[in-house]
Amino acid sequence: MTIEINDKIKTIINEIPYNITVKNNAVKIYAALYLMSKRKNKFDYFSVPSEYLSSINKRYKKIIDYFELIGLITPYTRPSIDTKDVFNTIHKKYYDVNKGICMKYKFLISTDGYEIDVDMVSNKYFRWYDIIQKSLIEFGFEDIKISRDTFGRRIHHSAIRDYKNDFTGYWTIDASSSQPRLLYSDMKDKGIIDPFYNDIFDNDKDFYLEVQYKLKLNSREDAKELFMFWINSSGYVPNFNIHTLFPVVSKYIKNYKKGNYKNMASHLQRIESKIWIDDIMNNIPTEWALPIHDSVIVKEKDVDRIYDWIKSKYPQLSIKKQIIK
Repeated sequence: MTIEINDKIKTIINEIPYNITVKNNAVKIYAALYLMSKRKNKFDYFSVPSEYLSSINKRYKKIIDYFELIGLITPYTRPSIDTKDVFNTIHKKYYDVNKGICMKYKFLISTDGYEIDVDMVSNKYFRWYDIIQKSLIEFGFEDIKISRDTFGRRIHHSAIRDYKNDFTGYWTIDASSSQPRLLYSDMKDKGIIDPFYNDIFDNDKDFYLEVQYKLKLNSREDAKELFMFWINSSGYVPNFNIHTLFPVVSKYIKNYKKGNYKNMASHLQRIESKIWIDDIMNNIPTEWALPIHDSVIVKEKDVDRIYDWIKSKYPQLSIKKQIIK
């Protein structure tokens, strides 16, 4: 991965009071922070998921602590009343595990400088990486690229762009109304109930058809587009009545978007990736499979076995299997 660095930051890393292994890992942690900083908010803070840092180095915390101590980065904090002295206000690092809100930092030192290449290599320690690589090689791909983004932890590989044409005769197993259902499960796990929204999934109805009918939209595709605006946009939706239809969900989404309107989309993609990559692809009972976000491509001889396996692991998902034509 190509990043920018300057002599001042190089000195900070070289003077870290640990051995050469920790210093090398500090370069990777800095590279990760640099990459995440490309999506900073208007106050220059950017989200830094702990699981992402952990995938680079399990002992990332002492490196982050050093970066804070030396003044390279500073965490986002919120004022809070001191429990030992109610007349005193203290500032505490803000994150919320239950809501999926991770730590935010900003650089206190400019990262502008010259380019260097940093070999992150962490993905290659996971079984999902090996399966994707072997599957692409077996299929005949020569220019193999496999990466994992930091926004939603989704996997991108050489076959994603044109898979519907390339893999005719193979099968997909995918989740119906994936993100609306993940949002339902996420809220339900936290004890947050929106009566009509929950009723749709409790009774296994088609979410997009229900929205189409209730809001008098022209098509199911219009309902799907409306949901994506609801989740992804900074406020605009083509049909404002969705807020009235699902008032509790709307408030939940609005709270998530505080600070950065992309937080909700990132959160749902991370839940999705945790299921389809960190569990399903990492443990799938086959040596040939390719992930496409909320689905996997498999061979015809494996489809029934893998479908039953996923269904038994995630009965709450509404999955279907179909041939690629």
